[in-house]
Amino acid sequence: MPINNDNHVELQERISAIHSNTLLNDDKQQDGVYKSLDDLESADNDGALVEGGALDLFSREAAGLFMQYAAIGVIYGMIPALKYPVFNVYLNL
Repeated sequence: MPINNDNHVELQERISAIHSNTLLNDDKQQDGVYKSLDDLESADNDGALVEGGALDLFSREAAGLFMQYAAIGVIYGMIPALKYPVFNVYLNL
């Protein structure tokens, strides 16, 4: 006779939900991560999502971020535009 595991899965989901709700009530901040929007706004971080200050625009990290942003723009902008020249002109399809 086949065993129906639907009840077992539902029980695990309910236990998981109960467990996560009790953890949220125990402490509002765990491992430096804020649990609610009120805690984030009331903290001394001026609404920042992560610790640390603002990124200097002329730093190496900022230059890498800008280059990555430009590369994604090239990929998403130029490659679809090359469809006509490659297929119709070069390959004569």
